[in-house]
Amino acid sequence: MTRRESREVAITLLFERSFDYDRTAEEIMESAVVERDIKISEFARQLFIRADENLGDINEKIERCTDNWRLDRIDRVSLTVLRIAACEIDYFPEIPVEITVNEALELARHFGEEESVGFIHGVLGKYAKGVEKPLAKKKPLESESEEDSEEVIMSASGEDAE
Repeated sequence: MTRRESREVAITLLFERSFDYDRTAEEIMESAVVERDIKISEFARQLFIRADENLGDINEKIERCTDNWRLDRIDRVSLTVLRIAACEIDYFPEIPVEITVNEALELARHFGEEESVGFIHGVLGKYAKGVEKPLAKKKPLESESEEDSEEVIMSASGEDAE
């Protein structure tokens, strides 16, 4: 599973979570695996769990970057993309900011409407301002790519995939 696919899964899980706070994050992941046959990589799991656990802090920081937009005015898809990207910026120091922002914009195009891409780009630009992380490295050859080797840790069989 690639990192982008893992991000897609994390967005799907966090989006579902935004409608259902009665179940735990673990229950939402289990339901996704069993009922919808979604495969969850370790990166997707960590991204979803960290975003869920730190949602209050992430929301507060996003709201400060939205130029007087309350979070309830932002469509749920865009907000979920922002939350996942903000989580990645704050809690995954090994991932360069420009990679996170670029991936968020691609995912916004995939899940949302083209009009939301500019808004998300502006918010993430403010959010990431002053964040010190390593610059992106040249992409490795396809045979060396870590994205292609991302393990799937949960599968529909109910067993951890190794």
